[in-house]
Amino acid sequence: MRGMSRTLYFFCFIGLAIVAVLALNGALQPSAATVLVRTVFVAAICGAPGLLSRRLWPLAVVLLPIGCYLLIRTTAPLPVSVEGTVAQYNFYAAQLQAGASAYKTAVFPLPLNELPELRLLVAFVTYWLLGVSAFVALTMRRPLPAFVLLLVLLGFGMTVDASARVLWAALVFVILAGCLFVLSRTLDREGWRLRETVTGAGVAAVASLLALGLLVAVPSVVANPQQDWRTWDPFSRNRSVYTFNWLQNYPQLLDPGQNRPVMTVESPYPSYWRASSLDTFTGTAWVTSRAFLVLIEPLGSDDDPGPLLSDSTVQPGPEEFLYIIPLREPTPPGAMVTQSFEIQGARTNYFFVGGDPHTLTYSSEVPLRMNDMRALRVSTELLPPIRYTVTAVVPQVSPADLVGLGADYPEDIDGYLTLPFSRSADIPGPDKAAAWQATVGEESLDGREWLGLYDLNRRIIGDATDPYQITLRIERHLRRFYKYELSPSGSDFTSPYTAFLFDNREGYCQHFAGAMAVLLRFNGIPARVAVGFTDGEEQGEGSGLYRVTSNNAHAWVEAFFPTVGWVAFDPTPGRNLPPGNPSSSTEGFEYPFVDGATPDGGGGTVPTLPGDLPDRTEPGGGGFDVTEKGWFSRASWLPWVVGVVAVVAGWPFVRALWRRRHLHRGTPLQRFQASVGLLRSDVSARGVTISPSATLEDMLVSLQTHTGMEPDLAFAERADALLFGGRDVRTSDLHRAKTLRREINTRLRRRRGWLRMGLAWYGVPRLR
Repeated sequence: MRGMSRTLYFFCFIGLAIVAVLALNGALQPSAATVLVRTVFVAAICGAPGLLSRRLWPLAVVLLPIGCYLLIRTTAPLPVSVEGTVAQYNFYAAQLQAGASAYKTAVFPLPLNELPELRLLVAFVTYWLLGVSAFVALTMRRPLPAFVLLLVLLGFGMTVDASARVLWAALVFVILAGCLFVLSRTLDREGWRLRETVTGAGVAAVASLLALGLLVAVPSVVANPQQDWRTWDPFSRNRSVYTFNWLQNYPQLLDPGQNRPVMTVESPYPSYWRASSLDTFTGTAWVTSRAFLVLIEPLGSDDDPGPLLSDSTVQPGPEEFLYIIPLREPTPPGAMVTQSFEIQGARTNYFFVGGDPHTLTYSSEVPLRMNDMRALRVSTELLPPIRYTVTAVVPQVSPADLVGLGADYPEDIDGYLTLPFSRSADIPGPDKAAAWQATVGEESLDGREWLGLYDLNRRIIGDATDPYQITLRIERHLRRFYKYELSPSGSDFTSPYTAFLFDNREGYCQHFAGAMAVLLRFNGIPARVAVGFTDGEEQGEGSGLYRVTSNNAHAWVEAFFPTVGWVAFDPTPGRNLPPGNPSSSTEGFEYPFVDGATPDGGGGTVPTLPGDLPDRTEPGGGGFDVTEKGWFSRASWLPWVVGVVAVVAGWPFVRALWRRRHLHRGTPLQRFQASVGLLRSDVSARGVTISPSATLEDMLVSLQTHTGMEPDLAFAERADALLFGGRDVRTSDLHRAKTLRREINTRLRRRRGWLRMGLAWYGVPRLR
């Protein structure tokens, strides 16, 4: 039974590795489970030759590099222009180096779509950890060092994964580790001793129970680890990094206990200090796809600025450089102002601007670039202190300016309308609700998570048709019926935005802004997510000096209106745009439509909502009640338990079908030989020693002492004649062999007990 022991040992290691990489997958976005599981099997196969024979261990040393090459080729295919071994090596070395550089600045979860070089780095590192552990556990047959290496992956995944639902991973890992240790003692033995089997199983069971007790009794083990790797800062030396992509870690920034100063801004008008915008929605994240293609050169001493400079433009000093920002059309009406920024507590690639930038004055010459969203950045991080001055137009738009503008958008705005599924106006047929339900699941990956979008949208916008009216209703709905929470409840939804909209209805600015932008695009209104800082705290009334801290980091929404341009809105409760904005979050906002007013004094109708969506705008800003889920929804471990039970319960039936596959195929003689061979196998599995050279007559005589059954010598003589004499097998012979096998198994079960019979069903070698 060595083959069975080694097979179980191999698949037990596979199970351990899969649990470890699935925990690691929690630190990646989007999921890379397919790549990681493929890595497990490639590493296990390449590291396993020594499991067949110890003398094959050099083969594993050869196969592991080959497996690594195949893995990286499938993970990151070579460009057509790369030819030759040296070119391939240089290409992949550069990709891995780029991945390591990207890892230094990436925020968890690691953005595989935004930084694709990270995918290769993760696969490469994971493969070699798994490959070494496979070599140690399978070829060298030393499970303990392999167990430690796999713990590196498991522990890393648990500490960077924001989800608290990792209890199953730790428990399954401990159980499989116990099985691996037990099986390692049986690899070179014909059978398993009862004492060793019971002892090993007992140790595994006790370890599993202790692990379960520890995980339940100490929540920090599975929720808030004492050493959270997400807080490590090995490359930044405790300096704040503001990436302003969709992975900006707002929960870490918005910590009242660590409210770090970021910058001071001097401006005659308060504004949101914008860094960049996110324009593409993948279904699970908002990302920036607009490359910074416009290179802005500093104005030379002999250059003619022409009409671009206004009277308010700050003239550069002798050691300063002036950058002229190309104009855009349309630009929202507003006041041209001069803003002075001094960044003391952050490293960033971006220049913050309050409004639409026209010029930038900086103390040194830098490769300044701009994208279509008029974000300004440089390729290398600027180190504090950073001082610069901009002239910008701070929008001054009244609600009346946006009424009745229609939806005649320019062609270059179409990119801000795209979604991974159809927009409301594009749903075919007269019954759009039914058509949406029938098609959304086919349009995109995980599309069925968005089944509730059409009904929710109709409840929010009601009969509104004006784009500005629709925008206000969406903004006010999110501010009223959704809760601001830096640690949202867990959800079974894959996308954080479907979880926010349809399940827990709680989140922070990324959730609010991203969800509003999705709803705007669904209604055919161009939208994007802006990222940066709120205006901060003014240092003295009327001083025009604003102190901005890490707690002012924020994401909001920009919607496009014909003849006006991009206008800011803020759906996040507790955040309010400064005066001069047409958002319902602005103090003193007056609703311009005549369809009623909300109870809290603002404009807009209150949508009719189902009973399970309580109003979350309560006096005092507290007392939010989250709808409690049933135990089944919370039991994320249930599918795993059901799966394990199904495997354990179904294994004897699958094994029995496999062993009996030859009983009904082939010639009558082949079927008779299979029946007699199965009888020998059953007798041996149930603890009766039978010599391989013994005839059927010898076996039946030996069984007389174990079963009390008189041997059928006539059938034994007939069987030997059929097997060795070349006689024709009749149907009655096949029936007699089947009856004899069943009778012997029944008597052995009665004599030896159900435990021995159960072990035989699962293929456990005989116990001595």
